[in-house]
Amino acid sequence: MNASRLLLLSMALSPAILFGQKKEDLLSIQRDIADMTDRVKQLQKAFDDKIATLTALVQQSIETSNKTSAAMTAMQHNVDQKLAEQQTKLVAPVATLGTKVDEMSGDFRSVQTNVAELVRHLNTLDEKVKEISDAIRTLQAPPAAPPPAAGGVGTAQQAPDACAGASLELSYTSALGDYNGKKDDLALQEFAQYVKCFQSSANAPNAQYYIGQIYYRNEDWANASQAFDAVVEKFPKNPKTADAAYYKACALMKNRDTKTAAGREFRNFIATYPESAHVKEAHQHLRELGLEGTRAPRKN
Repeated sequence: MNASRLLLLSMALSPAILFGQKKEDLLSIQRDIADMTDRVKQLQKAFDDKIATLTALVQQSIETSNKTSAAMTAMQHNVDQKLAEQQTKLVAPVATLGTKVDEMSGDFRSVQTNVAELVRHLNTLDEKVKEISDAIRTLQAPPAAPPPAAGGVGTAQQAPDACAGASLELSYTSALGDYNGKKDDLALQEFAQYVKCFQSSANAPNAQYYIGQIYYRNEDWANASQAFDAVVEKFPKNPKTADAAYYKACALMKNRDTKTAAGREFRNFIATYPESAHVKEAHQHLRELGLEGTRAPRKN
C-alpha cells in the first residue's frame, strides 16, 4: 500500500519537476539571447562608428580634391595668361628679327658678289704677275741644262751674269712655286741661281735644302746626298739642317754602294739632333741595315 502511494506520488511530481527544469532552460536561453542581442548592438554601434569615420575621411578627401582642382584651374589660368603675355611681347621682336635677317641675307649676297669680283680681279692680277715673272725669268734664264740622267734631274748650269738684275724675293717665290708644281728642272735651276746670288739671305738654306729634295724625289741619290751635305756644312744652325742631315743619310742608304756610310750618318744624326722628329725613323733604318738591335739605345 505504501509502495503504491509512493509510486503514485512520484508520478504526480514528475511533470512538475520536468516543468521546473524546462523553465530554467528557457531562462538560460533568454539570457543567452539577451547577451547576443547586446553584442549585436555593440557590433552595430562599432560598425556605425567606423562608417561615420570613413564617411568623414571621404568627405575630407572630396574637399581636398576640390581645393586641388580649384588650385590647378587657377594655376592653368595663370600659365595661359603668362603665355599669352609672352607671346604678345615676342611677336614684335621676332618680326623685327625676321626683317633684319632678310636684310642681312641681302647684305651677304652683296658681299658675295663683291668677293667674287675681288677674286676675279686678283686672278687677273695674278696672271699679270705671272707674265711679268715669266718675262724676268726669260731675261735671266741661264743656258739650258744638259738632259737629266735616268731616274734623276739635270745638273743646274748658270751663266756668269746670272745674278744681274735678280730679285731676292721674286726669285725664291718663283723657284718655290715651280718646286711645288713639280717642275723639277726649272726649279733646280732657280734654286741653284738663288743660292749663288743670295747665299747670305735667310732663304738660302731653304733653297739648298729644296735642291736636295728635288734630287731625292727623282731618286738621284748621289746628288741628293751631296746637296743635303751642303746644307749641313754651310748652314749648321738653320732649322732645315736637321732634316737635311736625316735625308742625307737616307739618300746614302738608298744608294747600294754607300750603306756603310749611311749607318755612320744615321748615328751622327741621332747624336747631333736627339730632339728631331726623325730620330725614331733613323733608329728603324739602322735596324734595317742590321746596325742596331731591336731596341733603340737609351739617350744619355
